[in-house]
Amino acid sequence: MDSTEQPKLWPSLGYRDATSAVRFLKQALGFDQLAHYPGDAPGAVNQAVLRWSSGAIITIHSADATTVGFDDLGARIPVGIYLYTDDPDGLYERALKAGARPAGGPETSPRGTRDATVADPEGCLWSFGTYRGN
Repeated sequence: MDSTEQPKLWPSLGYRDATSAVRFLKQALGFDQLAHYPGDAPGAVNQAVLRWSSGAIITIHSADATTVGFDDLGARIPVGIYLYTDDPDGLYERALKAGARPAGGPETSPRGTRDATVADPEGCLWSFGTYRGN
């Protein structure tokens, strides 16, 4: 994707504490915040738009019935997202210093890429490394 092309896939992640999730993703993984739209409840996030260095976009929102219509926040299906970086070891250390839990690596994969995985405070898995999809 070149710098003029707009991303066409925007994963949207719901968090019980979306404000803390945004802060974590900015501090731990280096996302830039493009927009923030508060929810109706105090401290709720209707949508926060974050951009990764590649230009990829994710949105974060509060996971509660008043903000996004969830009826039950019981067991969550684990979410995993992969981010390309030239420095997975450095990003791994940065994420751990910001409060991420180690979930794998850094290590060299059988396909020859360098990869690592951390869990954010609410359990979403963030993998990153040198794999470009080819």
